[in-house]
Order: sequence, then C-alpha cells, then structure tokens
Amino acid sequence: MHRKVTSHDVARAAGVSRATVSYVLNGRSGQSISAVTRQRVLTAAAKLGYAPSTAARTLRRGRSDLVLMLLPPEPLGRALAMVLDAASDQVERYGLRLMAHRLPASGGAAELVRSLAPAALILATPLPDDELAALRTLEVPLAFLQQQVDDPLGPDLGIGALQVEHLAAAGHTRLGVALPDSPGYAWRVQVRLAAIEHACARHGLLPPAVERIGLDAADAAAAVGRWTQGPEPVTAACAFDDDYAFALLSGLAAHGLSAPDDLAVIGAEDLPLAGLAVPPLTTVSVHARMLGALFAQLAIAPLLGADADADVDSRRDASRPASAGTAAQPVPPVTLVQRASA
Repeated sequence: MHRKVTSHDVARAAGVSRATVSYVLNGRSGQSISAVTRQRVLTAAAKLGYAPSTAARTLRRGRSDLVLMLLPPEPLGRALAMVLDAASDQVERYGLRLMAHRLPASGGAAELVRSLAPAALILATPLPDDELAALRTLEVPLAFLQQQVDDPLGPDLGIGALQVEHLAAAGHTRLGVALPDSPGYAWRVQVRLAAIEHACARHGLLPPAVERIGLDAADAAAAVGRWTQGPEPVTAACAFDDDYAFALLSGLAAHGLSAPDDLAVIGAEDLPLAGLAVPPLTTVSVHARMLGALFAQLAIAPLLGADADADVDSRRDASRPASAGTAAQPVPPVTLVQRASA
C-alpha cells in the first residue's frame, strides 16, 4: 500500500518550506514568492501526485473552497443554466468550485450556508429582507440581484419593458400576457407581470389581459380564444419565455389563426429553436452568461483583492448599455431579436 503524499514531501522535493507550498497550492495572495519558486512547487506537486486536502483546508480557514449559488424553486431553464455555467467558469479561474442548490419556497438559506461554510454566496433568487439580514450576520461575501438595481422592477432585467415597448411601437394598444400556472415560477411571474403592467401604463395602454397556462396545446388554444373573441380583442401577447410563446403559436394554429396577423407574439430568452418556429419568433435575448460572470466576480472579489475589484469594474462597464444621458444599470442589457411573429 502506497503512503499518501504530503505537503512535507512536496516541500522537500522543491527545496522550499511547507509554508511556501501552502501559499502556492492554496492560491494565497500577499506573499512574495517568485515565479521560479512557484513553478518549482507546482512541478514537484504534479510529479508526486499531491492533492491538497479539502477537508483540512476547510478546517484551517473556517470555510470551504465552495462558492454557493442559490437558485429559485423552479425548473432550470436555458437562461438560468447559462448563468450557472458562466458563474462556474468564473470561480474556477481562481481555484474555487461552484455548488448550485435550488432553495425551496420555504427558505432556509442561512441554515444551509452555516452547514456548508462556503467561501462566498451568489443569490440567483430574491430573498425576503429578514433572510438577507440573517445571511449578512454570517459574514460570507454575498452577491445578489437586489444589490445591483434600485428599481424594484430590476429583477426582471428589463425583459417585460422591452416586450411592451416593441408591441406599443407597432401600434398595439391591447396586450395579453401568457404566464406559467406552476407555483414554482411564482417570484419571476410576479416581477414579470409587474414590469409589463408598469410598461403598459407608461405607454398609455390598457392593463394587460393575463392568462396563466400550462405548456399544453389545449390551454394555449383556450387562452387565444378568450383573447381574440372577447369584446376588446387582444392583438398582441407577451409570453413569459419562448416555450410559452411556442405554446401560443400552437394555440393560434388550433383556431386556424396565425402570428402576427391575428395575434402578434413575443417571447423571451431567444432559445435556439426560436428562429425555427413558424413564423420565426420575435423575442428578447438575455445576456445570461455576462450576468453569471458578473455576479460570480462580485461574490468572490472580497476574497481576491485589487485585481478582482478591477475585473468586477470592467465587467460592470461591459454590461452597461451605452445610452447617452441615462443612468446605466449595472446588469447585463437585454436585446430585442426581431423576427416575424411580432
């Protein structure tokens, strides 16, 4: 049975102290270690097959090398998956590891953080003020959407506002909104509907006609029927995302109708299939990878010093829409992708 390689073995092979091995392999900053010495330690560790003990490092630091991302209690859609993927790439640049956890509707964020002792925390879901206050007492570096936008509609990232702006500019005055009927989407449904209602009022439109549907052809057909056959027909619809926009297109076909002539339809997220819909789907593209990288960097910046702060600033600048005379929001912009459905 082979003896486990230790940091002492690496130090002896590299001709340095164990403290130097620890500084190099744990990525600790603030130490005057030359590039030559650093490379000698890395080469010795690789040759001996040495891997630092994660458990020991956690005990020594009082925290792990994990960055914990808390996700909303809803299915993992494409945009959120891209946020997660980009955040993972970002934290791994600094020798950390991302762990994602879907937070149940009942909460419990503080208890989870206490049990895992993460190095940093990313909230991809809004939390009540009391839960945020409890998290702050744990003194874990924290990045969350609410801290980046003063506007209470900010968590919608401007999706609903851009949908309404496009439809209003096309001359539509009576809009519908297709939202998921699943309780798992509750928080995003709430902010999306609030954003659409706010935008309708700003553009002088009637309040939108809201339909909560499943991803089901019969549900969508029934919603389209109510919209198009009522006393004040809806002429355009904002779908919660592209999946619900596809459902509306199916519902139109069930009535022998089509977009945009009978009902203009606009989606959100710009799925790869959006351009293959019949007709090709007009939608709102979310810069999800930029969002993931930005919030990962915000979370881990306190661990990394000045270089990370500069990286955060550059990502903020890159994410800001260049519109003269308006206050830039430090979140990634959304972009209208105009095709044929609206």
